[in-house]
Amino acid sequence: MNKHEFHKIWIEQCEATEGIRDRYGKEDAIRYLIGEKFLNVLQESDRRPEFATEVPNFVAGVKEIFEPHEISEFLDALLHERSAEQDKDWPFDDFEDAELEPRDVVNEAESIFLIERAKELLLS
Repeated sequence: MNKHEFHKIWIEQCEATEGIRDRYGKEDAIRYLIGEKFLNVLQESDRRPEFATEVPNFVAGVKEIFEPHEISEFLDALLHERSAEQDKDWPFDDFEDAELEPRDVVNEAESIFLIERAKELLLS
């Protein structure tokens, strides 16, 4: 792959996932491919058309490696982790007492939207 095809790095990442699964197990493999690589490409696809054109191919690659129930369980757990993390950090008894940073709220909303978008693409 030449330097002008960086947006196709997902091909190597899918190949690497098989080795990760064999060596470290399914959990590490799915966290690597979907939780790190796929979500990054999906996020970047909003800004860069060369990444956007590769998303359907990357989706097909992920679906060849993982079963739908594995994908669903992982993404649901990821959403649950984010929710539990937020609940743990929420020290307020009343919403009005909270001093929320607008950027934190936006970042969290973007993360949830990205995960939901990944679910829609990977499970359709």
